[in-house]
Amino acid sequence: MFWQIRIQAPSGETRTLPLKGSSTLGRSEECSIVLKDPTIPQEAAVLWAASEPQCFGETDPSPFWIRMNEESPEKCNLTLGDLRIREAHVPAQIPFQLGETLFSIEPTEPQTYLPEQPSGIRHWKTTSEEGARVLWMAQKTANTPLSIYLAGETGTGKEVLAHLIHNWSARASGPFIPINCGALTLSLAESELFGHVKGAFTGAFTHRPGALMQAHNGTLFLDEVADLSLDIQVKLLRFLENGEIRPVGADRSTRADVRLLCATHQPLKKLVEEGKFRRDLYYRIASVTLEIPPLRTRPKDIELLAREFGAELDRTLSPRALHRLQAHAWPGNVRELRHAIERASGLAGPFCKLLQEDAFEFLLSSDALTHTPELELGSAALTLCEMERVLILKALKICEGNRRKAAKVLGVARSTLFVMLKRHQIQGPRHDALKFAS
Repeated sequence: MFWQIRIQAPSGETRTLPLKGSSTLGRSEECSIVLKDPTIPQEAAVLWAASEPQCFGETDPSPFWIRMNEESPEKCNLTLGDLRIREAHVPAQIPFQLGETLFSIEPTEPQTYLPEQPSGIRHWKTTSEEGARVLWMAQKTANTPLSIYLAGETGTGKEVLAHLIHNWSARASGPFIPINCGALTLSLAESELFGHVKGAFTGAFTHRPGALMQAHNGTLFLDEVADLSLDIQVKLLRFLENGEIRPVGADRSTRADVRLLCATHQPLKKLVEEGKFRRDLYYRIASVTLEIPPLRTRPKDIELLAREFGAELDRTLSPRALHRLQAHAWPGNVRELRHAIERASGLAGPFCKLLQEDAFEFLLSSDALTHTPELELGSAALTLCEMERVLILKALKICEGNRRKAAKVLGVARSTLFVMLKRHQIQGPRHDALKFAS
């Protein structure tokens, strides 16, 4: 087990440091962990790892203890929950305070090795193994001429990933043209993609190249490609076969060299079977399929992204707030998470820099649960593994974090519940710890 300490200075600045062995805390440059807090002495406390972890019912038992320096003045407080201490075991995920600085000790894992992402564009952020596999596959296929189909739920960052693939490829110096097919009206879709000549239809006052010609020697990204009509699908297939483009109203064709990336949140294979999407076009655009896992299956990424979105708004999130975010199903994925952080920050006001658990109370409202298809047991969007995770989270919510009661609700032994929590990477303070830390 690897550990890190999260430190929030009085200014609101937050940083994380790895923990190993013994560390001294204080303002002195000689300390292992230097603190920017004028309310504490030069050498305030010692944090060390005991040889045997202290369990106390924790899923991830913490081995760490903290002791105030004997020379520290009485006015320098060290508190754990509501208790003022001089020496105590520090449970995982339970915040403690030294002077005006907040701390929490968290289990962590070695950083997942990711491919280097090009500078100057948005990065697809992840710290999970599932996300890392997506990035490595994207980089590997970027250097091929193959068409790539990005499959994933809405809000998972398909356009960000498409832009990365373009910049990793040999076409990086060429244009990257994104088109949302769902926003194209039936009458204008052909003109938007293939262009038109002057006088082709009412309002066509000049010649206009379409998206395919604009993307010449570059990449065209068609988002929500399933929304294209069957007529447009035929013409797109013809382009993929011979590179020919015939603008609306033109007498002859032109040619363009374009790499095609497509995405949709709908299951294309199902649409093919239903006759709503051409089978031959599907095989052309899906030479390589990248499955982007939903955010609810990547709890580590929820924390990573939540902290990043909070930092953009000059906010930090408490450990309990992060647990609440990780317990949500996020049907809108990263886009919904960003909106939730923005909403909580806006309602908290400009002077509240630390977002607590209650700032996200709206995620547990009856309306949010009713209109979240991922929380309905009959939803086809859930796998059996995801359904088990949702059941566990619901039981914990109903029982206010009490593991024993949650196990009874689920009809499993308490030891079995702990195994399930570990398997689904569900972390959080127990019921007693919740009262202790509040």
